[in-house]
Amino acid sequence: MRRYFLTLMMALLVVMTVAADTFTGRVVDEAQAPAPFANVVLLNASDSAFVAGTMTDDDGRFVLTGIAAQPVIKITYLGYKPQVLVGKNADMGTIALEPETAMLGEVVVKGERPAFKLTTEGLKTDVENTLLSKVGTAKAVLENLPGVQKKKDGIEVFGKGTPLIYVNGRKLQNQTELDQISSEDIQSVELITNPGAKYDATVESVILIKTKRPQGEGFSFNAQASQYVGEGPDLALGLNWNYRHRGLDVFGSVWYNDDRYLENDDFVFDVQADTTWRMNEHSDIKTHDNSIYTSAGMNYIFNDNHSMGFRYDTKAFFLNRSRGTFTADVMANGDFYDHLENGMHMSSKFNMPHTLNAYYNGKVGKTSIDFNTDYVFHKERKSQFNDEVSQEWESRTVTSTSVIRNQLWAAKLVLSWSLWGGNLQVGTEYDHTHRNDDYINPEQVVPTSFTEQKEHNYIFFAEYGHTLPFGQLKVGLRNENVNTDYYSQGVHMAEQSRNYHHFFPSVGLVARAGNVQLMLNYAMKIKRPGYWQLRNSVTYANRFTWDSGNPLLKPTINNEVSLMAMYKWVNLMLAYKHDRDVIVNVAHEIPGSEATTLMTKENVDHKDAMRVMLTFSPRFRLYQPSLTLGMIKEWIKIPSPIGFISPKNPLYLVQFSNNFQILHAIISTSAPPRPS
Repeated sequence: MRRYFLTLMMALLVVMTVAADTFTGRVVDEAQAPAPFANVVLLNASDSAFVAGTMTDDDGRFVLTGIAAQPVIKITYLGYKPQVLVGKNADMGTIALEPETAMLGEVVVKGERPAFKLTTEGLKTDVENTLLSKVGTAKAVLENLPGVQKKKDGIEVFGKGTPLIYVNGRKLQNQTELDQISSEDIQSVELITNPGAKYDATVESVILIKTKRPQGEGFSFNAQASQYVGEGPDLALGLNWNYRHRGLDVFGSVWYNDDRYLENDDFVFDVQADTTWRMNEHSDIKTHDNSIYTSAGMNYIFNDNHSMGFRYDTKAFFLNRSRGTFTADVMANGDFYDHLENGMHMSSKFNMPHTLNAYYNGKVGKTSIDFNTDYVFHKERKSQFNDEVSQEWESRTVTSTSVIRNQLWAAKLVLSWSLWGGNLQVGTEYDHTHRNDDYINPEQVVPTSFTEQKEHNYIFFAEYGHTLPFGQLKVGLRNENVNTDYYSQGVHMAEQSRNYHHFFPSVGLVARAGNVQLMLNYAMKIKRPGYWQLRNSVTYANRFTWDSGNPLLKPTINNEVSLMAMYKWVNLMLAYKHDRDVIVNVAHEIPGSEATTLMTKENVDHKDAMRVMLTFSPRFRLYQPSLTLGMIKEWIKIPSPIGFISPKNPLYLVQFSNNFQILHAIISTSAPPRPS
């Protein structure tokens, strides 16, 4: 711990400067959106001599220090007119830029900002006034970002898993909300692949979506429809409404979703024990979900320094059903043992989930305040029926019922100040989760279980950012204290109840020289086992395959160093990660039933991984293709009865997208009226 504090203080001391005259402010564009990486210089009014210079940070803020007899501040930003201001006040407030335009007859040519730019944590993409604003929905925008992949369950980041997604600072609890945001309403998207201290230490990727400020007053309505055709057709129909008057903004949505999935998988399981077992399994599963999603909320802007609001979401499920068949050929020591056919039917009933978010953003004196609180409740009852036919042994019917109840309450407060020529953020979080996980098997083929888990998480963090003449530096430290209580059959289990206390440092540096941008980042993260991994219940798949959790799992600690380089429309990313106490899948025999394999989780000592990604995104007038090539190579040793097993082949990613703009603009060619 002492070493982490010394590291943080040394980084802060490096960027401290002795103040002479200090000027602060925030630069925005014509839509009041932040203007990051704008050049800000201090000049002498008498001879225009250069005194000092800096660049704005991700939020458009700058701190400029220097001595000038007659101070003048000059701000330049690609695509916008230069701003020249007399530096009379130390706090220059918000400075709005005007677009740079040139009139050629009746045609208006407007400068365009770069589509991509590096930040201290990842990659920021401008969407407004680009081809990405025409792709339809926010989900479609994210699918066009380098390394972002569309999965059946939502959006994933290559090598970083499922991201946290924020829209205007509010965390999404359900990715289906992305279908309700029009791409034309999005100003920018930042893909954070190296989250700093203000984000949960378990999170490896974050996506920040900023929408444009709504214009006009009164009622407005927006109807949307989408049809995705893949392995199964997905239909979404939605109506969004809004009422706006002065600082009041009231909104709501109603969406109907009809989702169908088809899964075809082939698996080969090898279990080495007294007998060598091999099972070749093929599955065909059809899933049909039918639901209506509703949301409502309001925002109110009191003045430039205070705003607040809330949002409520719920979802009614009318159908959630899966049907499928499993076939398996089982071999024992290379000889045929059995052929199995399993017909499966599974239905789920959901209580209407409830999600409530409330927020406050404000400024008191020189202190900026950001407060959010969330409440989530969700209950699911799942019934499964397996009709299992064995060629060589007795056939059986297995039924099961699982009931899962989840409840969450969380709150987060962030305070920020200008300090030592930079920006300091200090924050605290608290969240409480409560989960009940019941599994009932009337035939007692697998044990019936009732488990309960409670968790309290207390968090403190500090993050300091400083704008340098050539870029930005950000350092942070996060402290997490997690207390868990685990109950089985109503009895408190001391060994499974864990307390964690960890410090997580992070450092990010971004530099810019002409068209070249570089980002270097280090972060320590943790991956705690999920509730479903910690369960002690055993789930029945078929007579040869059972699945279980492990309440004794330890969290995985990882350290990652990454480098990202960008030149015009070429982006290269390199990352190296070292994990300790890695959670892996393992297989064991069931005592007394050696033909049955129990799939569970265990910790292994360590894992190393290298991640490489190269993206090409050129622009040809109305056509913009994007090609992403990625690779992940892992080095890990997983113990087994026949020795250690290591993955041989890397994981590859090839992602290619095309964006076309059919109509660029409709411009009148008639001459303007002449005065008589």
